[in-house]
Amino acid sequence: MPTLIPSQATPRVAHPARNILGEGPLWDVAEQALYWVDIKGHRLQRLDAAGVRDWQFDEEITSVHRHAEGGFLVTLRHSIARLQLPEGTLEKWLTPEPELTGNRFNDAVVDASGSLWCGTMDDAERHTSGSLYRVRPDGDCQRQDSGYIVTNGPVLSPQGDWLYHTDTLERLIYRFAVDEHGHLSDREPFIRIPQDQGFPDGMTTDRDGNLWVCQFGGWRISVFNSQGRLVEDIPMPVANITSCTFGGPDLSTLYITTARKGLDDDALAAQPDAGALFVIETRAQGMPAVAFAAQP
Repeated sequence: MPTLIPSQATPRVAHPARNILGEGPLWDVAEQALYWVDIKGHRLQRLDAAGVRDWQFDEEITSVHRHAEGGFLVTLRHSIARLQLPEGTLEKWLTPEPELTGNRFNDAVVDASGSLWCGTMDDAERHTSGSLYRVRPDGDCQRQDSGYIVTNGPVLSPQGDWLYHTDTLERLIYRFAVDEHGHLSDREPFIRIPQDQGFPDGMTTDRDGNLWVCQFGGWRISVFNSQGRLVEDIPMPVANITSCTFGGPDLSTLYITTARKGLDDDALAAQPDAGALFVIETRAQGMPAVAFAAQP
């Protein structure tokens, strides 16, 4: 069986971002550009052939998605908002948990119907106050699952019939069945990451249904097939691997975000590229990101 990574391919720095907590990469097919966030740096960044541009905000920006009506939909500390670029203007839209002041949004994904799946977490990483929400284009916002300290990496299978969602501190990735109406059922433990391999963080799927899992503190990305079997292990030159997505002209380049969060001076000296944006060429192919409210 051929490997998913060419034999000579190794992760390389695409941009030395020095992100405190790089996350949420989004490949924009129309612009041929990558957007990603530094959650703890309150920053949105954009990389294309001309270079890098960034925008600073007053609070955490945790994920970014194209909006079918123009601009972007983003998750902030407590709110879901519309973002217009290049101005950097925000218009807050929904605040699902106004009573949970210690929570913040974390990871999110848009499904084929144009709905947003987004997780909240305890920012202090102590309490099981985090939940998974589905937000429809009409503003209907429903809690789908709860009881998480750190939610992470919601992604869909290529056919949209499975949703994968991570309980990071439990080192556990759940799989849910998704019906034609976007309802979840049959939650099952799908993949458990060994204790010596860090914590499962952001992830993505490819066209063949493989699940590419970034491991915070694990120095690696692990690739599992649709049955949950490990098929590839990608060593990384830094410890804290946070998220990834496919981009490039044919969606075969894997863009990888990383973090400096939690590393002391000695660790940072040993990992000078911690917090950088990395890329690696693959033999896999991703799927174009869907815009929020893309369907009528």
